[in-house]
Amino acid sequence: MALLEVCLVDESPLSAYLGVVLRKPDAVVWLRRNDQKKLVNYLETTLAGQLSALYESREIKSDPDEFIDQCHQIIKDYPDHDILLNTTGGDRLRMLLAVDIFKKAGKEIFFIDTDHSRLVNIESGEKKIFQLTLTVNEYTAIHGVEIESGVRFDPEIGKRSGLSYFIGNNLDEIIPFIDSIRQEWNDMGDEKKDIQWRMDGQYHRFLISFEASSNKMRFRFGNPENQKTVEIHNDGANFLFNGGWLRELVFLRVHRSQYDDVRLDVRLHRDSLPEGIKAESMLDITMMKGCHFYVFQCFSYPITRESFIELKAVEHSVKLLNATCFIFMAHRPHRGFVERAKECGINVIYGRRIPNFSL
Repeated sequence: MALLEVCLVDESPLSAYLGVVLRKPDAVVWLRRNDQKKLVNYLETTLAGQLSALYESREIKSDPDEFIDQCHQIIKDYPDHDILLNTTGGDRLRMLLAVDIFKKAGKEIFFIDTDHSRLVNIESGEKKIFQLTLTVNEYTAIHGVEIESGVRFDPEIGKRSGLSYFIGNNLDEIIPFIDSIRQEWNDMGDEKKDIQWRMDGQYHRFLISFEASSNKMRFRFGNPENQKTVEIHNDGANFLFNGGWLRELVFLRVHRSQYDDVRLDVRLHRDSLPEGIKAESMLDITMMKGCHFYVFQCFSYPITRESFIELKAVEHSVKLLNATCFIFMAHRPHRGFVERAKECGINVIYGRRIPNFSL
C-alpha cells in the first residue's frame, strides 16, 4: 500500500526534510502556516532530485476545532494509503491535537530527535538511530539559500599548517608584530617592492621576506635551534595581513572533528538571501555535523565600530540558517563585543583557545 506522510512544518525545515528522506513516502501533505509557502517550496525543490513523491500543501486552520476537522479530512482523503504523522515541527497545541487524532485512527506517529540522530516512535517508544550525510549545499538549499562557491580542501593549507599553528600558538607576540608592519605594506600601494621584516621574540624568531619580482613571500619561523621555512606565491599578503592564517588554522582545527561536510571561504548567492535582511554573504567556514549546521567566522583585525556591524550581519545569517556560530578573534576583544555576541547566541573564541579548539 502507498505511504503518506503528514508533516507539521515550522521555521526549521530540517526535520521536515529528514522525515521525507528517511521514510520515503509516496505522498506528502505539508501542514503549514500562510507565511511558510516559500519554505515548503524550498523543501520540495531540494527533495525533487532525491525521490519521487506527490506533494500537497494545506494551510493550517487557526481555530483548534477547525484544525481537528482538517486532520480528520486528511485521513478521509487518503483511504488507500498507510499514513504516518511527523510531529517534529509545528506549534505545541496543534502537535498535541494531531497526535491524538492520528493515534485514535491507528496511524503511526514519529518524532525526529535531531540532537541524537534518532527516529522515535511515539506509541511504542522505539528509537532507531539513523545516519544521513547532508552536504552544506543541501542544508542551505532547504532554507532557500544558494551557495555560489566554497572550498572543500586545498593541499596548500596542509603544507603551511605549521606556519598557521606557529602564529596561533604565539598570538601575544606575533599579532602586534603583524599589526605594526601591515601599515608599511599598505603604504606601498600597488607598486610593491622587496622588503624584509624580522621579529625576535623571547623564545621564537619570525622572519618575513617579500620578493616583488616573483610576488613571493617567504616565512622563516620557530626557535633559534629549529627554524622552518614556508613560501607562499601570489597570496602571501592575504595570508599574513588579511587573516588567511586564522581562517586556515580554524579550518584545520575543524577538520580534526568528525564531520559530514566542511567548506572554506563560502560565498552565499546574494540573490537567494531575503530582501531587507543584511545577512553576511561571506562565511569563512561552514560545517555539517550530523543534523547540526555550524558557521565559523574569523576576525583578524582589532575591534572597531565596523566589527559590531559585521557581527550583526553574521547574526542575521546564523538565524536564517538555524546555525550554531563561533567567532574566532586574533585580538583580545573588549567586554562589549563579547557581551553583544552572547546576546546574539554566538560563541567567541580567542587566545590560546584558538589553536586548541575542538567541538
